[in-house]
Amino acid sequence: MYWRSVLERVVSVIKTLASRGLPFRGQEEIFGLPKNENYMMLLELLSEFDPFLGQRNILKYGNSGRGTTSYLSSTICDEIIVLTTKKVKGSIINEVKSRKYYLIVVDSTPDITHSDQLTFILRYVSDKGGPTERFLEFIPKVGHKSLI
Repeated sequence: MYWRSVLERVVSVIKTLASRGLPFRGQEEIFGLPKNENYMMLLELLSEFDPFLGQRNILKYGNSGRGTTSYLSSTICDEIIVLTTKKVKGSIINEVKSRKYYLIVVDSTPDITHSDQLTFILRYVSDKGGPTERFLEFIPKVGHKSLI
């Protein structure tokens, strides 16, 4: 129950950052530093008002390093993001499979580092009759060379 309570708070922070499109990473990955990442910053903020997270977990396990269970590291954050991504993609695909008609939009665009990436978007009509568009994924580093 202890670790489950920790994970509930961690997942809430991850959902908050992801739903607003905010970056997770920063310059530092150490609790207590002023330039740590958004993920750690939000956990620190929660710990100010949540004695369970603050006194029992962040102070005890926050900067313990590899090999110590804490569920606060960027590694577990990345794992939760991957698992959530799989679940959301599966839900989107099942929703599209139930539609009679759908459209697959594939487009290529450079990202902020000028590397090309391929974007997959699914478009279909919702139950209410309106168009619905769902982003599926990016595929990085695609080329634009002709096959001829």
